[in-house]
Amino acid sequence: MTQLSVCMIVKDEEALLSRCLESVKGIADEIIIVDTGSTDRTKQIAENFGAKIYDYVWSNDFAAARNESLRHAVGKWILVLDADEYLGSNDHSKWIEFLQKEKPEAHLAYTLPVINFTGEKDYQEEMTTAPVTRLFPNFKGIHFERPIHEQLTRGGKEKLLHKKISLEIYHTGYQLQRVTEKSKHERNMSIFNEMKKANKLSAYDWFTLGNQYRFGKEEEEALQCYERAAKGATAKEAWYSHCLMGLISLYFKNGRLDSSWRWTEKELYKYKNFSEYHTIKGIHFETLGFFDDAIASYLEAINTAEQRAKRNQDIWLVDPMYSFETPVQQLVDIYFRLNDNQQAIYWLSKLLNKNNRNPKVLLKLAEWLCQNEEPAAIIGFLDKIYDVRNEAECNLLFKISLVLGQAELVNYYEKYLTTLDNINILDQFRYVILTDKKEEWMSLPIPEVNNDVDWKLQIWVQMVVGALKWNSPQRLREITRILDHDDITQLTSIVEKLFFENSSVEEGLLKHYSSSLFLVSKQLFLIKEFEKFDQFIQLCKSPGIINQLANYFYTLNLTDMAMNYYSILLSQKELDFNSLVNLGLFHANQGYYSDAVEFLDEAIDKQPKAKHLYYSLIQHAAREQKQYFIDKFNLQFPEYGGISFVHNFFNNAKKT
Repeated sequence: MTQLSVCMIVKDEEALLSRCLESVKGIADEIIIVDTGSTDRTKQIAENFGAKIYDYVWSNDFAAARNESLRHAVGKWILVLDADEYLGSNDHSKWIEFLQKEKPEAHLAYTLPVINFTGEKDYQEEMTTAPVTRLFPNFKGIHFERPIHEQLTRGGKEKLLHKKISLEIYHTGYQLQRVTEKSKHERNMSIFNEMKKANKLSAYDWFTLGNQYRFGKEEEEALQCYERAAKGATAKEAWYSHCLMGLISLYFKNGRLDSSWRWTEKELYKYKNFSEYHTIKGIHFETLGFFDDAIASYLEAINTAEQRAKRNQDIWLVDPMYSFETPVQQLVDIYFRLNDNQQAIYWLSKLLNKNNRNPKVLLKLAEWLCQNEEPAAIIGFLDKIYDVRNEAECNLLFKISLVLGQAELVNYYEKYLTTLDNINILDQFRYVILTDKKEEWMSLPIPEVNNDVDWKLQIWVQMVVGALKWNSPQRLREITRILDHDDITQLTSIVEKLFFENSSVEEGLLKHYSSSLFLVSKQLFLIKEFEKFDQFIQLCKSPGIINQLANYFYTLNLTDMAMNYYSILLSQKELDFNSLVNLGLFHANQGYYSDAVEFLDEAIDKQPKAKHLYYSLIQHAAREQKQYFIDKFNLQFPEYGGISFVHNFFNNAKKT
């Protein structure tokens, strides 16, 4: 007997169809392909996998095309897939066991989690999940309705129930490249427009139309659709929580925190047994400067996920990121802001233990450790997380060590690498500078020029560091000509005048290029060229560079160095916004509240829209000042005063 029929509709899917069909080999007894007009190799690929292929004239109706595929299926079970979806290669035994044991019921279809990879490029793994009903028994009258985002039905008054199962489908169809390639947005909108004209949109249709508008960057229209969908449905609908999260996140993104909080309190609260509710609360608290409340919410989100995991329940409601990665990342940021470095490093370590291949987390953790711990202690710590005998893991550690200019770490990890031939040209320059190989620095081949300005700037920084280290401006000029970029040419001219010609440079130029010049000073500091570093700072004495250095040292817990630079800037009245914020929060954390208020007040004079600062200002201000800062907040954010926790805070502040 035919156990499983995989039913698909396709058009011009040669890029992805093989992956999909390969993923169902071994569990699919037949593959039904309904082709709606392919002009590429789609049919040939399907034939190679033994699929039964049926031509179908596209009628702007997905349900009709789906039903055509069902009409040809003879299996006991039907699984519906798209070409940009696939099954996990290690899940086949679970599928086979389920299909053999489960009894087909006429009233029952099965909802599976679809894991969506939404990064803009193939190697980016931003992930969300969505429940989709794709598996159901054949010959029970179950079929599709609705021309877009089609849904299963039994027809008439016969109700179809949906049962959640843990078998997973993976999906990459909404990656930006694929959406552009297939013009899905334009195609889907044409179907929605026909449905709107016919007045055939259900609450679910309004939700999916909101998604479509959001993909098309038409966010106000998306919000209106989400609102309409949410008001026409209940929490019993499988898609309702996704609609809520879409609505809340979009309101939040557009700065409408009063609306995003209202929906969080009113509706997302119904899902308080999931991490999403607590993480979203924490993000609202943090955005408005209520850091202690944010910390409590993030910890509750993590704890909620852990408890659900222990009970073998679904760990997340909509997005796995909200159950661990997002709350932990936010905790790290808050703890660093509050100078609680121990807690920040603890949670960074937890994040790295969960995914040790995340280079951003490793870089942030290693950068802090390198300025606060001895190399032997750092190596010992990382050895507990990584296996240096694993080439990929050792390569990652080696590269991070190069980026951070840590010679001891580079030498340690180099011993475990079989070759350095595969490191890119930028890392080659870093390596020869760090290992003091001037001749190799002079003779490395000129890097291939591309149009990535950031890449050119990184190459330029290494060339400047080498030129200053070995007093070799000629090589810098040579690379500058090859890089062929106006800003880099101007930057080289600045460096040459200051360091090799003993000439002066206009203050305006130093200010304009302060961010790029800061990168040079930072690299000199990291590789411990302290004499050159001091010389660089003396010659490029620009408030822009000094502010960036002070803030950089502050984030690395090099407080004494940061305060020395802050003192210089304070005496010159040149503290920028970030410096004022750091000094304000630092003094608040130390209990020097009047100084904290002075710095934070000056910060909001520079940036009145910095909404996260008002809480600390009002909290630490003298009693006679509190109303002044409350009024200042209300002037900038008149709509936020009605947010429940803000309203309560203001009322309590007036009484103290």
